[in-house]
Amino acid sequence: MRLFIGIDLPDSVKQEIDHYLRPFHQSPKGWEDPHDYHQTLLFIGATSEEELTIIKDRMKNIQFHSFRLETKGFTFFNRRIMYLAFKTSDELSKLKRLIDESFPEWQREGTKEFIPHVTVKRWQRYEYEHLHQSLKSNEFQNIEFEVNKISLFLSHKDELNRKYHVIHNVSLK
Repeated sequence: MRLFIGIDLPDSVKQEIDHYLRPFHQSPKGWEDPHDYHQTLLFIGATSEEELTIIKDRMKNIQFHSFRLETKGFTFFNRRIMYLAFKTSDELSKLKRLIDESFPEWQREGTKEFIPHVTVKRWQRYEYEHLHQSLKSNEFQNIEFEVNKISLFLSHKDELNRKYHVIHNVSLK
């Protein structure tokens, strides 16, 4: 099974994002399912049942307070991936470090800089101009929400896309 730890966005936030983006869809290709919107904190990868038990037990030991997180608009990684960025958050950075420290065996060398975001569309290079212009001419109202849990996600691939399912939650105080 392929796992990662992250923040599952509240359903109301997922719906607001989807409602904003829906008019920009020229084709169904590459759009993430709103159900799958999340902020990854640590990609774990393929794991055994034994490792799953270890991960769940360690997650229970994470002590962190809930906090507020705010979006800051849509942008792109290399014209290929469209994402919703988050405003700088000391709390999110501290939570990320705590997760990394709690799971050292799943750290990868040469890991990219942590850029807080939610991926909403992949492989849209041919749609970049349309999406870029749509974003410029339709202001997105930033959303602020409470982060009150971290989640363990199971990632699997269906015929077309990756799908994510929460298999374990840990509440933040």
